[in-house]
Amino acid sequence: MKYIVVLVSLVIFINVTFSQDDDDLILGNSQKNKSGAFFDLSDPTGINIEVNLWGYSKFTGRYLVPIKTTFLDLMSFSGGPTDDSNLEDIRILRNANDSTKKVQVIKLNYNDLLWDDQVSTKHKLNPVLQSGDIILIIKEKRYTFREDLSLYIPIFTTLFSIATFIITLNK
Repeated sequence: MKYIVVLVSLVIFINVTFSQDDDDLILGNSQKNKSGAFFDLSDPTGINIEVNLWGYSKFTGRYLVPIKTTFLDLMSFSGGPTDDSNLEDIRILRNANDSTKKVQVIKLNYNDLLWDDQVSTKHKLNPVLQSGDIILIIKEKRYTFREDLSLYIPIFTTLFSIATFIITLNK
């Protein structure tokens, strides 16, 4: 009995000591709290910048990344866009945190990479991010048959119920 108690205690100690949230394993040193997420992908020997990723990406939040990080690098760090993202209208807001400078909006279009049958061969813009950049990936409304179905089924069932009720009353 004494050995069982010691063994159970040892298993609990090992489980508590070495357990880790799955979120901590995703992108290096991430810190999640109720107000957002911070992902530290910095180079400890180099210069780093902070950028913000908002919208329809797998892991949105604030990123601490090396100074030469490009837009596509950040998208790779964040797990890529979600299915609902509008890749035709991605926006980078530059100088949004500096009131002395004019806010610059850089628009990107990567729609053909995921949704078109043929990928465009023309050069795509892949800007190097700057400190304070805010990357916005907005939602795209895509047509689905389910939306039409969810509109017509209640109408059809209501009419069917009324017709059944009238037929029942006439008998």
